[in-house]
Amino acid sequence: MENVAITYVTPEMYGYKDRGVLKWQGMILADHTDALKKELNGYEEVKPKEEMTEDAISEVLNKAFINSYPVLIQANVMQNGLYYKDLQCKVDGYAEGQIHLKLKDGRTTCCILEEIRNVEMMNPLDWYDKRR
Repeated sequence: MENVAITYVTPEMYGYKDRGVLKWQGMILADHTDALKKELNGYEEVKPKEEMTEDAISEVLNKAFINSYPVLIQANVMQNGLYYKDLQCKVDGYAEGQIHLKLKDGRTTCCILEEIRNVEMMNPLDWYDKRR
């Protein structure tokens, strides 16, 4: 085996002058990093809406069911001290203490009245992604 000389070359040897500009990777803000983490974890900071009584929630859900109107539901559930985004859905029915919901993406789910913090009617144009 031959002796091989290793030569280290730096950009400065060819006349490059570092202007002292920081590289962009080190400049990502902590807020941006937190926002990415929240997005990846499936939750974001949502302000709590006014907590409604069970009677008021039942009244809105019943009206939405009768008129086949979409609703926004804020769950009375928190993860890491934050509320989940509002659930966009239509009321499909009520049976055995369960409220059956059809989600905007076509899936179905169930919940109980006590799990709902706030419910409000949703603009049907938003449900059908119609532009005015």
